[in-house]
Amino acid sequence: MRKSRKIIGAPAMALASGGSSRYSGEIRGLARFLMSEMSTDKGAFTFEGREAMLEVVSALDEVLNNRTPDQTISVLKGAQVGMTTLAIGFALYCVTIHRLNVGYFLPDQDFADRFDQTRVRSTLRRRGLASLMRDGKYKGASPKGLKEFPGRGGSRFLYILGLRDIGNAISIPLDVLIRDEVDDLPADNLKWSNDRIDASPLALTLNLAVGRTPGAGIHAMFEAGDRRRWHVRCQACHADSVLEEHWPKVFSGDALACPACGGALDRGAGRWEAARARPRHRSYRLSQLAIGAVRLDRVAAKWAAARLPSEKARFRCSALAAPDAGDTQPISRELLRKLRDAAPYHLAEAPA
Repeated sequence: MRKSRKIIGAPAMALASGGSSRYSGEIRGLARFLMSEMSTDKGAFTFEGREAMLEVVSALDEVLNNRTPDQTISVLKGAQVGMTTLAIGFALYCVTIHRLNVGYFLPDQDFADRFDQTRVRSTLRRRGLASLMRDGKYKGASPKGLKEFPGRGGSRFLYILGLRDIGNAISIPLDVLIRDEVDDLPADNLKWSNDRIDASPLALTLNLAVGRTPGAGIHAMFEAGDRRRWHVRCQACHADSVLEEHWPKVFSGDALACPACGGALDRGAGRWEAARARPRHRSYRLSQLAIGAVRLDRVAAKWAAARLPSEKARFRCSALAAPDAGDTQPISRELLRKLRDAAPYHLAEAPA
């Protein structure tokens, strides 16, 4: 435990007056914790190929170290970019280093139980952290997935819970609320879960998911925040590109190319720019194109294989972090208005 406490310290982040930001500090705090304590199926967690995630880590660390209250960070992400591993590490960091009670919410308890066994335990790289954790006793919610971390000042708890059960949403006090797979969380219970951090002086919320429905779920959370997008500058013509907004034009051969001049782009050498000021809510759109650890040839192959509108919609959701409901687009007031304005409609009995 004492060894882990040495890694506290927030990495620096350069913020430009125009709302852009780029990580510029040494690997410390949460970033170092992730690299030393967490693993992936390819070995130790690393930020090589995941440079875009460093600012998210820095923002979380900044909130924890300064104890800035009532902050929300939302990540509209592509699939398999590494955010869930980051979120698990962040949860453990909060409990063991900052001595906070954390709730990690998933769609239902079966999902949460599998997640505990296949993701939480399997991503622990060292026995030291695992030895600090023991199965907790019942504390007002499902006893499964409850991890207790004894220490000075009493135990702290990590709850890994399914949100389908209303009891899990209303029965526990938390300092940090992590909501994964937001688009699959029951909407009413998700709202109830907000109350879990009302008594905390920190009250930090982290939301993350692959978005599927425009204007709902994680996409609505992204829109409610400051809407940060990953900008990559061409070294040849100096044009800025938000990669996912230029797909497939930005893909050339087996690499990413500037949509303006065709020059080579380094997707890891970008910066985050916010669309507006939202001091209490940072939101990020993190596509697979911003993550070098995701193989570009597989992204291109999935796009080439997409023929049906539903397949292209799925690609936009999972690869580009651009929610597209495809054939399952829900009926909205805007859609009804467009239909009403397009032509007159009359009700009549269907022919027998």
